[in-house]
Amino acid sequence: MPGPGLTVVAWTLLALAGPALPGGAGTAEEMQVHTEPDSGLITWHWQGEGLSLELAQRLPDQTRAFFLGRGFDTEDATFIAGHCVFQGVLRNTDRSASATVDLRQWRSQTPNGAARPLPNRDWQDEWTSREVPEVARIAFRWALFPGEHRFQPGDWLMGMIVFRHPPSTTFDLTVHWRQQTTLRQSTLPDLRCAGEPERDEAEP
Repeated sequence: MPGPGLTVVAWTLLALAGPALPGGAGTAEEMQVHTEPDSGLITWHWQGEGLSLELAQRLPDQTRAFFLGRGFDTEDATFIAGHCVFQGVLRNTDRSASATVDLRQWRSQTPNGAARPLPNRDWQDEWTSREVPEVARIAFRWALFPGEHRFQPGDWLMGMIVFRHPPSTTFDLTVHWRQQTTLRQSTLPDLRCAGEPERDEAEP
């Protein structure tokens, strides 16, 4: 049950399954959207065929502070915070089948086109050019959700999932995964990157 003042919206989605995805069988899914009353931050809870995903908004200030505390200088921490960052939790909810997830196959769709999330390997050239210290690179790698992982039944992982969108962007996310030998996908509509918090005009 949600806590007092917590806004919850739930609806069903349609997943596509089978080798030929466009013609696959339909599977009912559930999405819940929670809005934290104090911060206004939103968390999406999606349950699909043998897989669940939680995506929680992270404010740019939160992301900036996190990486400042892990060896990044202000410029580089601000560069990361200028992206769309979620805290993600992915879980294999099937009792017998494994699930394989590769973030490079996921797609976020905006009116400007489609793009995939940015796994750690996509950042390495950037960190080399910026001469980011090795200790900061390691911390960054451990903070991010793995680019590819095989989940045994009941396994779960948590980490940041970063998209090449500016704060406050709204997008649809198409998630792809393999359940044993079956390819599956689902589209999560109207996700929204956290924006910079509104500040009182009286603040300096």
